[in-house]
Amino acid sequence: MVGAGAVGYHLARSLSWEAHEVIIIDPQQGLVDRAVGSMDVMAIRGSGTSVKLLMQAGAQQADLLVAVTSVDETNIVACMLAKQLGTKARIARVRSQEYTSLDNPVSLKGLGIDQVIHPELEAAEEVVRMIRFPHAIEVVECADGKMLLVGMRIGESAEIIDKPLEVITPSIPDLSYRLVAIIRDGETIIPGGKDRILPGDVIYVIGRIEDMPKVFTLAGKHDEIVKDVMILGGGMIGRMVAEMLEEYKRYNIKLIESDEERTRRAVQRLANTMIVKGGEGIDFNVLAIEGIDEMGVFAALTDDDENNIVTSLFARHLGVKRTVTLISKPEYIPIMRAIGLDAAVNERLLTSDAIVKYLLGGRIMAIASLQGTDAEIIEFAVSEKSKVAGKRIRNIDFPDGVIVGAVDHNGEVNVAVGNTMVWPNDRMVIFSQPKAVPKLEKLF
Repeated sequence: MVGAGAVGYHLARSLSWEAHEVIIIDPQQGLVDRAVGSMDVMAIRGSGTSVKLLMQAGAQQADLLVAVTSVDETNIVACMLAKQLGTKARIARVRSQEYTSLDNPVSLKGLGIDQVIHPELEAAEEVVRMIRFPHAIEVVECADGKMLLVGMRIGESAEIIDKPLEVITPSIPDLSYRLVAIIRDGETIIPGGKDRILPGDVIYVIGRIEDMPKVFTLAGKHDEIVKDVMILGGGMIGRMVAEMLEEYKRYNIKLIESDEERTRRAVQRLANTMIVKGGEGIDFNVLAIEGIDEMGVFAALTDDDENNIVTSLFARHLGVKRTVTLISKPEYIPIMRAIGLDAAVNERLLTSDAIVKYLLGGRIMAIASLQGTDAEIIEFAVSEKSKVAGKRIRNIDFPDGVIVGAVDHNGEVNVAVGNTMVWPNDRMVIFSQPKAVPKLEKLF
């Protein structure tokens, strides 16, 4: 692994937990010491573009090289060298659209990169999902977007409060959904029929997109039409979010940026977004003048975590019901909900998830870590050799800490129940705690 920053560290920790042999190269002694001191990995100080160091790290025999530094060119060159040295597969984190655009005449695959990870694109797509579903604190698309896993906080008026789950489900036979987790006081509960939902709980529900309004109503959330969106930050993520929202043609978008060059780029790329040149730093006056208190959503997407957190809190103070906060430091995630900022997006964790999916191989179709929990949502492909094939879900010996959310059979996706049959070539969406993942892999 080239790079031991936030993405590299998170990824290396996940892999070392699963008993992979991980060797890290990073030029900063502090990051090398942190990796060695907190994980079962080997770490070497130096540049990932050094042939000598790559050979010292064992690139000739390595199954995979992952280059995740903050410099695109370093990641690309490291992959090129690794290919020459004999590394079997190579992944690069590439941020610049100059390299990743469809009209780029240079093929990154031709340079030795098997998979490109684009963290800004991953983050922008996540922000847009948060805006489209304003009641959710987390949204994950499953089964090619046919199903959604949605996290939401239970309101005081929810119909389902203090009722056993085995009573709730039969009472709404026309609604197909699956409750896969309850988060209470920082603890992740895999629910059974006797469990009850309490005010303030965060629940994770999987269901079809068209059923989500009914699910939100059950949770005490009432339909709100969001039209007015203010974006703070005209960097790559802010511009991408505005572009994606423009395609829906139902949002009034206002983007605020203080940097002259970024403002100019935004003007060039955005056709239906009002662009405002803001002041330096945290300029509350500009936000107030531009009507932040009238917005349905405020998205803080600057490069400064603290700026994003403070301006999101300011928006909440003025009555904005929905804020989306971009953070790059994973250590901020546990405190976000405690201070009232439910919807947080961490591009580095999204990037790490994309890499983990590649590492886990062909049986894994998708994977996403869930913020504020120790759980993951994983989409497995069923082969003829899978131990789950040809069985009903109730007859499959799943490990503790696992619940099946949905099954995709021949393109038709249904919420999973005990009687659901699993066939070869099906895809299963599974909610799992980390301790169960190695056993799940063996099942598939």
